Amino acid sequence: MWALRPESKTGPLWLALQFPHLSLDLASRGDHRYQGRALAISDRGRRGQHILDCNPTAERAGIRPGMPVNAALGLAEGLCLCPRDAGAEHAAIERLASWCYQYSSRVALLPRRRALVLETGASQRLFGSSEALAQRLGNELLHMGYHMRSGSAPTPEAAQMAARHGLHLSCATKLQRQLGRLPLDSLYLAPEQLSTLRKMGFTTVSEIFRLPRKALARRMGPAVADYLDRLSGSRPEALESWHPPERFCAALDLISEASGSQALLFPLKRLVAELCGVLRAADRGIQALHIRLQFARGEDRQASLGLGMQQVTRSEARILLLLRERLERLRLPAPVCRISLKASQFLPFEIRQDSLFREDPDFATQAVGPLLERLQARLGSGAVHGLSGVEDHRPEYSWALREPGEPAHCTGMPQRPVWLFAKPQRCRIEDYRVLAGPERIEAGWWDGHDCRRDYFVVRDRKGGTLWAFREYKPQPGWYLQGMFS
Repeated sequence: MWALRPESKTGPLWLALQFPHLSLDLASRGDHRYQGRALAISDRGRRGQHILDCNPTAERAGIRPGMPVNAALGLAEGLCLCPRDAGAEHAAIERLASWCYQYSSRVALLPRRRALVLETGASQRLFGSSEALAQRLGNELLHMGYHMRSGSAPTPEAAQMAARHGLHLSCATKLQRQLGRLPLDSLYLAPEQLSTLRKMGFTTVSEIFRLPRKALARRMGPAVADYLDRLSGSRPEALESWHPPERFCAALDLISEASGSQALLFPLKRLVAELCGVLRAADRGIQALHIRLQFARGEDRQASLGLGMQQVTRSEARILLLLRERLERLRLPAPVCRISLKASQFLPFEIRQDSLFREDPDFATQAVGPLLERLQARLGSGAVHGLSGVEDHRPEYSWALREPGEPAHCTGMPQRPVWLFAKPQRCRIEDYRVLAGPERIEAGWWDGHDCRRDYFVVRDRKGGTLWAFREYKPQPGWYLQGMFS
């Protein structure tokens, strides 16, 4: 909890981010094709279903917020109507607050106003003025499908007011004079309170500031006087600090069903961009990502995709590359209507400095991880493995599968080949020239796979070097078991 009082020049500076079209953004950000189609959000009020918000295409057809739903359907043929989801809006505000932590460590939520405030005075050396930071945030949020308006001021309430008009006010001593020029509707008061002030003849904020606080409190109630004091900075404001969770979960509803796997890439780009911003804000990374696809035909039909990485990452380009590989081999049994993305575990992230001249001795191994990730994304996690050594003299029992990246725990033996045949192949030793040997291996009496062999390094007529053995038991004869590279 913060109690904040602005000072003349060294006090905090608050940037307010408002999302007036949040319900519309949540409905349309998963599909860029709806920019040219009429889309509206409906909500239930005292007089029944009405239009809460609509896109420019619907506005050109004559649809306006507050209009009854039946009247809107009669104006625009083919109007796509989506109900408002207040729970999804609240979850989106919380995710956006976590995302904003990469620009400020003091973020507060105002979910009823569908807004955030973040203190930016301490980070001006990093991100520049409030106007520059607001423009940067606006571009990045638009890339994720969110439309915002912003404003800044020395107090959080004043910043909220400034955001309604796109103003950036930095001088605390001139705050009342700057806010006084704004119309009365800029105040965040209840509709009945604003109506009472209009009936009293007030039209601007400056006229309200000139009223005696005691007289105003007797006429309008103490809440109005308290609001004006917090607006001007004469009374400190208590804001509850937002602490981002160590997880991420977001979903997008696709108004236009996606029948092909490549059509899923656009909504996934926006979800991944939001995730990576949250990871940067928390200074964390992920090593696993889970995607759930809900199909349009049948409520219980859904599919899950898992994405694993060899190293902890928060790179948007790297995650999208793996998603492209995975989507290329994905076959959808039915059109997709909803995509959910979840990262349930955030891991510590360490940034490694690369050498300018590639002098790092481990540089040769750094490219192996991304290659393994792409192979797993394309072929599946069960198709890519490493090999680990097992303490057994018999070649066919001297190795085991391991997960990529785990220690091999084996000792190299140059007198043995790397490549072994799936099964030993019978041969005639007369067709080969013996180069080295024999090496006696006699083991396996304890597990029922008893063997006694003499191994030789041989060369065939084409110059290939092979590994052959003469078996005495259980099936006597000559066999080829491996090939030297």
